[in-house]
Amino acid sequence: MKRTTFAFAGRVLAFFAIFAVLGCSGRVTTEDADLGAAASRPADGAPSSGVSAGSAEFTDAMVQEGSQIYAGAGICAACHGVDGTGAIGPDLTDAEWLIGDGEYEQLVTQILRGVSAAEATFRQGAIMPPKGGAAITDAQVRAVAAYVWTLSH
Repeated sequence: MKRTTFAFAGRVLAFFAIFAVLGCSGRVTTEDADLGAAASRPADGAPSSGVSAGSAEFTDAMVQEGSQIYAGAGICAACHGVDGTGAIGPDLTDAEWLIGDGEYEQLVTQILRGVSAAEATFRQGAIMPPKGGAAITDAQVRAVAAYVWTLSH
């Protein structure tokens, strides 16, 4: 009798685990991506107020979207901490950049490429897979980079 109860409980637990993994996959449908793009600019098509990061510019809406992706589907907070001050991965809020110069386009490239074991200079030697291992789009990477740029500037 107990064996049956544990088998049933194990199946229920497995169902919820699968549901949680699928629900947190970070996949975005085309319709969701279109809504995000539309939200980042006003109805007249002009960019909303923005931030200038060297030769690149991004909108406040991109930064807000990047913040949400950082904490959610992008799974960045798992390694860099909820506030970006570091955990397994390095601090993103200070002026010290372990790879590159911390400028927007370089951040985009770094997130897209990841950090290999050979490049890892953080004291814990942590690597970062491309896109942090998350199933996010290139547009979402650009939004995350915009948010990360604001953490230290």
